[in-house]
Amino acid sequence: VVLQNVFNLIYGPNETDFKGNKALCYDIKINFRFYHLGGNNVNFFLKKYRGTVDVSVIDEENVILYDYNPQEFIYTRIRKGMEHRNATKYPIVFQLNTHNKAVQVIIVRQNVAKEWLRRRKLTDGSNICILHSIGRCGSTLFANILSQTEQFHVYSEPFPLTRLGFTLGQESGTTPMDSPENLDLIRTVFLLLCKREDERYFIKSPVVFTGHLINLIHKALPQVKELFLHRALTNVLPSFQKLLGTLRFYGLTRIAFDLIPMKYRNIWKKIEAETDSVYKRAAFLILVQMHPYYLECQAGRTMRAYSFESIVRNKEAFCRDLFSYLDINQKLLPQALSAFSIDSQEGLPLSKKILGQYPKVVLSDEERRWVRPVAQNLFGIELRQEDLLATNFPQSYTFGN
Repeated sequence: VVLQNVFNLIYGPNETDFKGNKALCYDIKINFRFYHLGGNNVNFFLKKYRGTVDVSVIDEENVILYDYNPQEFIYTRIRKGMEHRNATKYPIVFQLNTHNKAVQVIIVRQNVAKEWLRRRKLTDGSNICILHSIGRCGSTLFANILSQTEQFHVYSEPFPLTRLGFTLGQESGTTPMDSPENLDLIRTVFLLLCKREDERYFIKSPVVFTGHLINLIHKALPQVKELFLHRALTNVLPSFQKLLGTLRFYGLTRIAFDLIPMKYRNIWKKIEAETDSVYKRAAFLILVQMHPYYLECQAGRTMRAYSFESIVRNKEAFCRDLFSYLDINQKLLPQALSAFSIDSQEGLPLSKKILGQYPKVVLSDEERRWVRPVAQNLFGIELRQEDLLATNFPQSYTFGN
C-alpha cells in the first residue's frame, strides 16, 4: 500500500482525471497473486497510472468486471488470447484468472457506469440464465455441460456476486432487502457482467449468495431464467468435509455466516452452541440455501429444479429437458454429453483424483437426528428420516407455517 501511494504521487491520477465520463486506466507492474488471502483485491496489484480512457472501454471483450466498492466499479483487462469464458479450461475463471492474468486495472465511477448502461438500454436480463445451488452438488458439471454447447458465455461464481453477497449481508434488517437501492445495485452488477445484449450468459451463482439472490434477482431483472440444483444431504455433507477438513471448514463457515441474510443469522444464534459437529454447521448452511427456494415456490413462482442424482442417472434425458427450457438446439446434445467424461475440477483441490485420496466419511445417527428438528422448528420444514437419502430430497419437504 505504501509503495502504491508513492506511485500515485509520482504518476497520478490528479483531481481533474476524476471528472467527466471517463475511466481511469492503470498498468499492472507487479501482480502479487495473493488471491488466496481473501479473493479479489485491487491492493494486490502494484499499479502505474496510465491516463483516462473513454468509458466504452468496459465493453471490450477482454475487459471484465473484477470487483466494486461504494463509489466505483473495478475492471481488469486480461491477457489477449486467454479463453476466459471457457468453463472447462478455466472452471473458476473469475476467482483466479481475472486476477492472475490481469495486465491492467480500469476504474469507473458508479454513476458513470450506470449512465453507460442506461444508454445501452439493457434492462430485463432476458439473455441471462442463473444456476442457484446448495454447493457440492454438481454445479460445475452443470456449467461445463452448457459451456460445451458454445451457446453461452459461462461465468463460474464471479467474484462481483460474492461482493454483492457481502454488501447485502451487512444489511441490518431495518430496511427491506428489496429496497430500490438494493435492486438497482443487483441490476447494475449483473448487467455490467453480462454486457452484450445480443449474446447469452450462464452464471453459476456463488453458493452462499443463494439466500439473497433467489428472492431478489427476479425483482431486479424480471426476465432472467433461474435454475436450482440440489443433491441428497448425506452425499453433500461428506463432500464438504473431504474438501475442506474440519478446522478449515470452521473458518469458512464463519465467513459464510457473514454472507447469509440477517433472518438466518438470527436463527443461527439460537442453535450455535449445539453445533459441535462440522456436519451440523454445514447442514444449517445448506438449509439456508434451500429454504428461500421453497418460499419462492410457495409464493407461486416457478423455477426449474434438478437433482444431481437425476442428472447422472439419465444424462441424455436431463440434457434434452435443459435444452428445451433454454431454447438450445437439440443437435448440440453430443457436445453437451461430452462434459460427463471430463473431470470438471481437474487440476484443482476439488478434483476427483484429489478428493479420492481422502477417507470415506459417514454421518453418525446423532447427526442425522439433529437435522430433522432443526428443519422443523426453525425453518418450518417437515423432513422425514428417509428424505436424507432420497434422490427427490427437496420435493419431499412439507412446509409448516
